Amino acid sequence: MTAAISTFIIGIILGYLGQRSRMCFVGGIRDFVLVRDTYLLRGLIAFGLTAWLTFPMTGLILGSRPLSFTNPDGVAVLLTIFGGFGVGYVSTLANGCPFRQHVLAAQGVRSSIAYLAGFLAGAVIFHSWIEPLLLRFLP
Repeated sequence: MTAAISTFIIGIILGYLGQRSRMCFVGGIRDFVLVRDTYLLRGLIAFGLTAWLTFPMTGLILGSRPLSFTNPDGVAVLLTIFGGFGVGYVSTLANGCPFRQHVLAAQGVRSSIAYLAGFLAGAVIFHSWIEPLLLRFLP
């Protein structure tokens, strides 16, 4: 119950901040490459710095050992990179990143609601059909 309540509260805070700041990672990179505008890019940089500082601090507070990337499973890394580029490419074609699409869907934008329906349907299809095939063929 605590996890559900904390997730709900953090979701409300992140949603409010995302709506007010118009944060979009894909749009920040797009604007920087096309017109050298760094307004949206600042959100991506702030997110990266926050994650870079928060994950080690959480590990220290909880007493867990840090995650080691010295010997990762090469196939899992390759599939993660391929999937990340796929989601990024499709999100760019949809005119925004998944976070921004969530914010716009909450505001009632119908195209964003359709994007999220496809996004969630793709996740269901992957986990029900594709993942079992990959697990069967991978070592």
